[in-house]
Amino acid sequence: MVEESSFGSYEPIMPLQDSAQASREALLFTLSNPNMTVRLTDLGATIVGIDAPDRYGTFEDVVLGFDDAPSYYPDGQGTYFGATVGPSANRVEGATVPIDGAVYRLPANEGSNNLHTDRVRGLHAQLWQSEVFESADCVRFTCAMGAGVPGSDLELPGARTFTVTYELDGTCLRVTFDAQTTASTFINLTNHSYFNLAGQASGSAANQELQLFAECFLPIDDASIPTGELCPVAGTPFDFRTPKAIGRDIEASDEQLVRGSGYDHCFCIDGYEPDEGTGQLPVPHLAARALDPASGRGMELWTSLPGLQLYTGNFIGGVVGKGGHTYENRGGFALEPQFYPATPSHPAFPNAIFTPERPYRAVTEYRFFTA
Repeated sequence: MVEESSFGSYEPIMPLQDSAQASREALLFTLSNPNMTVRLTDLGATIVGIDAPDRYGTFEDVVLGFDDAPSYYPDGQGTYFGATVGPSANRVEGATVPIDGAVYRLPANEGSNNLHTDRVRGLHAQLWQSEVFESADCVRFTCAMGAGVPGSDLELPGARTFTVTYELDGTCLRVTFDAQTTASTFINLTNHSYFNLAGQASGSAANQELQLFAECFLPIDDASIPTGELCPVAGTPFDFRTPKAIGRDIEASDEQLVRGSGYDHCFCIDGYEPDEGTGQLPVPHLAARALDPASGRGMELWTSLPGLQLYTGNFIGGVVGKGGHTYENRGGFALEPQFYPATPSHPAFPNAIFTPERPYRAVTEYRFFTA
């Protein structure tokens, strides 16, 4: 079942697309079945909430977020809670992207580097077109973005059309990403949901267990830019190959943890298969399994993408979220499937340049369970 309702109106900030509109009305879409409820908004093609049961059948909303569109727009106090982030998610070194012998600029919005494209011009801040498929418990969001303007600070080429499809199937939320472009361009999308499997208002997630199916992670420099090295997790605080509490090693004396103020690193997912230009939807692989031991509420994340950014909410303390609840640092953890950050600076990383003949396609599944 899919229900549609108002999510509130907000005032657009220049230079938002079609910014001649004085205000915008966002919509909330509720997908539900006996197993789960999922709430989505067309503002940023965002996951607003996921109600999942514990071992006793008690439902809690396990996604951090806000109660209305004005609280999300443009970037929810820098959190990007639940949003579709792009066309360039995470960090790009030097805020430049080389494509076919030319160099294209992105805004230098984190020192000399770029983070998440732009505060008001990124996909998270756009009002997407929506299409409901009632019989399939499915909502599809579409956003068209013109080619970047040469000489500006947002030059990425190609007229692009982005599509994000959410489908609720039992206890699985399947998210399919598509992007078409008229020219070779850089595309790195992610969903930026933060999870707390005890419930979004339950406090710290440090005692929840996490397992990552990754033999290596990407070490970062002082600006949180990957160095290009793939570092084995064995013998480090980044070894989540067997389940452990998220907070067990987070205060360890480790230079990488100091640089990230906790975990804010990309893990290299085992079994990744690069796109060979077939145009077929890639096959997802198991990337992460998380569990709240107290409630028995758990989630697996499956994705076709090569990387998974683990961010342990190191700077969300003080943000006022749903129901007036004030989140604390590490009150939720983000698992962001994506191409590796700083990919344009490291040719050995999986290729994130897409063309009219090689469109962007990816799938991520959030599979909930109880234990």
